[in-house]
Amino acid sequence: MSRGESRALVEKLKQVTKSSGHGLVVYISMAFGNPYEEPWGQEIVEEALVWLKDIGVSTVSLADTVGTAPAAYVGALYNAVKDCVAGIELGVHLHGRPEDAAEKVLAAYDAGCRRFDGALTGLGGCPFAGDALVGNIATETILSALAARGADTRIPADALEPVIAMTQEIRAKYAQEVRAQ
Repeated sequence: MSRGESRALVEKLKQVTKSSGHGLVVYISMAFGNPYEEPWGQEIVEEALVWLKDIGVSTVSLADTVGTAPAAYVGALYNAVKDCVAGIELGVHLHGRPEDAAEKVLAAYDAGCRRFDGALTGLGGCPFAGDALVGNIATETILSALAARGADTRIPADALEPVIAMTQEIRAKYAQEVRAQ
C-alpha cells in the first residue's frame, strides 16, 4: 500500500473500532529497515507516529518486519522516537534468528520499551524475511530475556507451559500437512 492508502485504511479502522468500543493497535512496518529500496528511517517513523497520535491512535507497535535490524539499531531507533509522541503506548514487534532474539528484546527494553509482541514458540514465522530461521520472536524468549534483566513480567514461568504444549501440537500438525502437500 502507498502511504496515502494505508492512512485511509487506518482512519477507517479507527472509526470502526471506536464505534464498536474496541481499541486499535497500529503497526509501523519496516520501522527498523526496508530491504526493498523504499524510503525509511527515523524521520519517517517519527512522522507516522505524530500522525497516528493526531488522529487518536493510542497503541503503536514498531515492526522489524523482515528481521534484519541489528539489536543496536532496535534500541537506538526506539530511544530516538519514544519521546516524540508522549501518551502513545509504544511497543515493538520483532523478528529475528533464534541466536539474536533475546539481544533485540533487551535492546528495546533498555531503550525504554515496555510493550512487546511475541508468538508462542515463534509460531507464524516471517514470510517476508527470505531466511527460514528468521521468524516471530517467541513469547517465552521475550519473558526469559526480561526476567534475566530483572523485569517483572507478571507472568509466572510455568503459566505458559500448557499453551506452549498446545502450540507445539499445532505446529506439529500443520508442519505434517505442509510436508504432505
